Amino acid sequence: MSEIALRYLGGAYIHGVPARDLTAEEAAQHGALIAEQEAATGTRMYEAVAPQAQPAKASKQATQPAQEVDNG
Repeated sequence: MSEIALRYLGGAYIHGVPARDLTAEEAAQHGALIAEQEAATGTRMYEAVAPQAQPAKASKQATQPAQEVDNG
């Protein structure tokens, strides 16, 4: 599944543009029309979504239990 690039906020509809969250490909295809219509109507219909970072892989140290030490 493609990641979402533009989140649909609602409030209006642009003929020919899906009224839902858009992938990066769809955002590139419809971006100019969206910007034009938002400027003309003063209504924000989509917002950019920041790309999600890939989760860091856990290091071995973090996954192994701490070594027990005898202090006395």
